[in-house]
Amino acid sequence: MYVGYGNNMYSLSTKFLKIAKQRILFIISVFLILFTILLIRLAQVMILSSRTRESGGEYTPSPISRVDIIDRNGVIIATSLPTVSLYACPREIINVEEAAEKIALALKGLKKDDLIKKLSEPKKFLWIKRNLSPLQEQAVLNQGIPGTHFLRTERRVYPDANLLAHVIGGTDVDNVGIAGVEKVFDEFLRESSTPLQLALDVKIQHAVRDELQKGIAEFQAIGGAAAVMKISTGEIISLISIPDFNPNENLDPNARERFNMVTSSAIEPGSSAKIFNTALALEFGITPFTMFDAREPIKIGKFTINDFKGLGKFLSVEEILKYSSNIGSAKIALEVGRTAQKKFYKNIGLLDNISCELAETQKPLYCESWTEANSITISYGHGIALSPLHLITVVSGIINDGILNRPTLLKRENIVAGRRIVSQKTSDLMKALLRINVTEGRNRFAEVPGYLVGGKSGTAEKPRRGVYQKNANYTGFIGVFPMTNPQYSVYIVLDEPRETAQTHGYRTGGWNAAPICARIIKRIGAMLGVVASTRPEPDWKKIMREVI
Repeated sequence: MYVGYGNNMYSLSTKFLKIAKQRILFIISVFLILFTILLIRLAQVMILSSRTRESGGEYTPSPISRVDIIDRNGVIIATSLPTVSLYACPREIINVEEAAEKIALALKGLKKDDLIKKLSEPKKFLWIKRNLSPLQEQAVLNQGIPGTHFLRTERRVYPDANLLAHVIGGTDVDNVGIAGVEKVFDEFLRESSTPLQLALDVKIQHAVRDELQKGIAEFQAIGGAAAVMKISTGEIISLISIPDFNPNENLDPNARERFNMVTSSAIEPGSSAKIFNTALALEFGITPFTMFDAREPIKIGKFTINDFKGLGKFLSVEEILKYSSNIGSAKIALEVGRTAQKKFYKNIGLLDNISCELAETQKPLYCESWTEANSITISYGHGIALSPLHLITVVSGIINDGILNRPTLLKRENIVAGRRIVSQKTSDLMKALLRINVTEGRNRFAEVPGYLVGGKSGTAEKPRRGVYQKNANYTGFIGVFPMTNPQYSVYIVLDEPRETAQTHGYRTGGWNAAPICARIIKRIGAMLGVVASTRPEPDWKKIMREVI
């Protein structure tokens, strides 16, 4: 039975509908408010995830996305892979001891007591472990630990491990470059959309490192270095320093393995520096056939300059280089004069820093006073110290028709405009002289059939606390091939090699570094597109007479 309300039988129904609408609107309003709060909270969580707090309470940037690094042929040598990192919000943890026990159970290597101490700190955020493996991530999830969270991150990965360590350098736990090209090109790698392409060739790097390691073992050296340069462009095709390290692993930044011998060491080149002294003579009008008196030692104060296996006769410039005469080299320096010598060394780039795209480079070391005694010792490679990168760059410039190119780790498509350091005539003569040094001189172990290798060895005593060590040497060999059209230079350095039965008691560069260089050239020549010649050997002495 219908019960009326006032004089309007629909008034009660209208009243109920109105109340219902108000309640529905109220519920919708509450829902919208709650949804808005949820969105705001979600945004806060996302901001927190992207600006996570370290244990010190300071915000740190979110993991950086970095582009790949590739070699000259497009092979990936550094890339970034997705991973996760575990962090905790201590204020959200219900039971610290239980949480620490579960984390230690899931992540082997973390100690419960250390975690209890860490989680008990009154902080909003702290890292538990970075870059978990998928199995570790699942193990933590299985424990269901309140107050712990995952952050999607990236981890830098180097597929070739130690192979390119001193070039690549590495990144820190936040994916920021800390050494090598990762540091120098950090901004580019973070902001670019295209990979960073290096001049290095992974295949060549493998071969060079392999032969260098074998040589170090054979001659019982404590270390060594090698570099291969494309002469026309200055591109560094290979750079090796041993001992090395795995950039995928954390390593003490001061560890010996991190030292880049190619760019960071200062080594007296020994007789390899006679290349510069010979070029000096040629630039000042002295010919390869000019004779110098090398019969008697030279006395400077209490010191005496002798030759190793001296011939006791007049020697031509060609013979001074071929037989590595210290006396003859000193006579050339005295003939030219120390002022002109220093100016020449400055012009060819020996007295200024030569660097590539690495922060870890060494300036040349020499005596600023440049006395007559300094001039004499520098003429045969003592009293001046250079990095291997420095030496291979200047030698390559002398052989490159006299044009010096700045060394680079980046791939260059075209020949760049370099700086002239010696004349075309001097360069042509040096090509012939360095080839004769291998075919007729004391560097015959550098010969590789068909590749027409030219070059010069060098041996220098290592200084310790200002005193030269008689039984500790650096030995080296700088090789260039093919001398009819020089395309590549190779420099090998050994750190404290020992004499062996095969070297007949010698531990000089001609006996150890030169054969290593030959084995490297034999392996990489064809890989670099250099075809072994089958033509008769040119008459280099005839060529020199025609040039002068």
